[in-house]
Amino acid sequence: LAVTPAFAGPPLLCFPYQIGQAHSLPWGPTAFEQESSYDRSRVVADTIAILKTERSVLVRMETLRRAALYLGQDPAAAGELLSYMTSLALTNESIGKVSPMNLFDAGYFAATLQQNGTDLGFSPGVEDGVNGYLWLKRAVALDRDKDPALRFGAALVAFGHNEKDFKDNLRQAVAGAKPGSDLAASIESNYA
Repeated sequence: LAVTPAFAGPPLLCFPYQIGQAHSLPWGPTAFEQESSYDRSRVVADTIAILKTERSVLVRMETLRRAALYLGQDPAAAGELLSYMTSLALTNESIGKVSPMNLFDAGYFAATLQQNGTDLGFSPGVEDGVNGYLWLKRAVALDRDKDPALRFGAALVAFGHNEKDFKDNLRQAVAGAKPGSDLAASIESNYA
């Protein structure tokens, strides 16, 4: 796998992640084709339900990408979903159950909304000019398992803002991606 990016647009939005037949928000056959029959008023509740049960980082990333695209013009609903994720992360931390995944979700979603141009009226967890990056860096630091998919998500958020974090996280993602896995396919499709 190469580590030289060839992005055609915002990396958190333009390239769907390979998730096989895993459950996510309904979607059309292309990267930006939303399911026309999907009731968008369900995006927040459906996303929360998926995040409560799904352990795969790639499925979570794809679900958050789809949610950001569905909610792009609805900052109130986007803010509601982000508030849920940040509240969960803070609550778990306050009771001594720090969850890298909760921090990752909140940071990744905040960065995705920023790339989508969704104006929340504030900049949550900002570092290096990227919304959510502070939380994402904390998630990486707390991830004892060194999940390569989490590192891939961190690399995408760092891209164009923090070259060292981008390269470090991408190297770890590539090193941990098993040949033929959804992660390997996602890395290849994002870095043609």
